[in-house]
Parts: sequence; structure tokens; C-alpha cells
Amino acid sequence: MRGPKVGIVGGSGYIGSALADYLSREFTVKIIDKNPPRYPKNDVEYQQCNILDYNEIKKALNDVELVIHAAIVQIPQINEQKKLGYEVNFLGIQNVCRVVDETPPIKGMIFTGTWHVFGERELNGTIDEAFGFRPDKVEERARLYALSKIAQEVIVRYFDEMSEKTYGLIRMGTVLGEGMPEKTAANIFISKGLAGESLTPFKHSMHRPMLYVDINDVCKAFRIYAMKILNGEIRKEENSLAHVVNLCWPKPITIIELAYIICDAIIKLTEGKIKPRVEIVDRGQTILFEAADKQKLEVDIGKVYHLLGIRKLKDPQKSVERIIGKVLQKHRN
Repeated sequence: MRGPKVGIVGGSGYIGSALADYLSREFTVKIIDKNPPRYPKNDVEYQQCNILDYNEIKKALNDVELVIHAAIVQIPQINEQKKLGYEVNFLGIQNVCRVVDETPPIKGMIFTGTWHVFGERELNGTIDEAFGFRPDKVEERARLYALSKIAQEVIVRYFDEMSEKTYGLIRMGTVLGEGMPEKTAANIFISKGLAGESLTPFKHSMHRPMLYVDINDVCKAFRIYAMKILNGEIRKEENSLAHVVNLCWPKPITIIELAYIICDAIIKLTEGKIKPRVEIVDRGQTILFEAADKQKLEVDIGKVYHLLGIRKLKDPQKSVERIIGKVLQKHRN
């Protein structure tokens, strides 16, 4: 018999699905989402639920001991349906936090945060958990998304300080893994490269420093945090910042570097049978980043070690090689 029951709100998305798959090896897992999982597993329960309906959420979570919140209206939908973005990203998470607080069997909640709350431009110094929010330092297309993730963090942290329950928060780098969303730069580059096409980063943003994390490290971190909450190992603190963790490879990688990492990995893994090239596209837009920008920042991931006990994270270069290797293996089969 598997362990405690974990409810993943928004569990049909990429991160939620990966967590459900991984955690189901040890926990009883229930996905709560408006849409069914794309790749359903027989040992993972699914319950359709509207996050905007408090009573539906309460009913869906009444038999779980821990909640993971991964529901978010993403880019580009958030820019096209702003009201829906507000309802799901703001009101929805309040419903979930309330249910966690008011349901005795639930011991706590973990929220899937993002490094984008820090902004993308003019990053300087040490990025630790207290670095601060800068929603207006992202591309315009990502501004409402950044505002949403910041608002969700604030709601989660306020509940953490108001409630007797523990509300944890893991801020992830951009996730690298099998099945990652199609419109991420990594997925676009890999798909183009394996098709023998040129990788085409844009000149105005090619030196943007990006923070990455491997999907396996994400799953491992949530598992450990979940166990600590369920076992009562997380102390309540006056400041909820104590329960926030930055989870990413500590060294930034620029978009142009990512393109070359992917090219090199494809050449290596195909033994030179596929040799994609990098061709920089100049759209005449204002240059937003300089090559030296990545040298101006470092990420403090001390809590990954001290709170979660994870001693080493996976190098994004190794993540890329694994992902490409699995795609190649799938094509051979």
C-alpha cells in the first residue's frame, strides 16, 4: 500500500503531470483539474474540478493530506483572456489556500513558483529568496504572468503566516525535461536541430541570462518537501520567507549559449550525422542584454542543501543531452 494522499491542483499541466507520475511511486496521488491528464496513469486518480468554485475544491481535497498547487493561466492565454487569468491565478489560489487551512486532515501545501518573479533584465548581485519582485523587468508578453506568480506567492506566504498549517513555496528555474512545453526556447531549438534546421535566436535577446532546472530535480525537491511537511519536520516561522526555496542551476545560461549547447549535443549524439547551425536573427529591435550581463549575478541555492538536503543539482547541459538522447532513441524504435 502506498503512502499518504497528495492532491495536485492543476495536475494536468506539464509540471503537475510530471509530479503526479513521480510521486505516485511512493504516495497515493490525485489530480484535481478542469481538464483530464494528457497521459493518464492507472494508479493516479483524477477528479474534474473548477478551481473557481470553493465548494468543488473543498470536496475534491477532502481526502488528501497534502496539496501541491500548480494551476496557472499561462502565456499567451493570459494576455488574450485577462479576466480568466485573474480568476484562476488570483481567486483560484485563494480558494485552494482556504481549503487547506480549513480542512483538518490536510497538513499543508506546496506552491510551484518561478524565478520570473525576479524579472529578467538588469539582474545584478546575489539572487537569494529575499531578492525581491520586479514584474516590470520582463518582456511585455510575460508581464501579466509575472504579476500573477507574484500575487500567488503573496497569497501563499500570507496564509503561511496566518494559518497553523505549513505553506511551502519552491521557485523553479525554467524546467528542462521530456515533454516540456512546445514553445519554450529549449524545445524549439531541439526540434529544429534534430530536423537539421538552423537554430535562430534573436539578436536583441540572445544574451538574456536564463535560470534552468532539471525536471528530475523538481520532482525530487517536491517529494522531499512533501515528506517534511507530512512528518511535521517544518517549523512554523514568523516570517514565511523561511519556507521559500530557490530551485535552479546556480549559474545562468544565455539563450545563445543554450543554442550552442543543443547544437553540440546533437552533433555528439548523432555522431555527426546531424549538424545543425546557429543563425542569429536580427529583427532590428533594441538590444536588451549584453554578453557580460550573466557575469553580474549569482544564485544562492543554499536552501536546496540546508532545507531539502539535496547536495547536487543537474547541470543543464546534461539535461539537454538526456532529452535529445531519449528523442533519438524513440525515433530509432
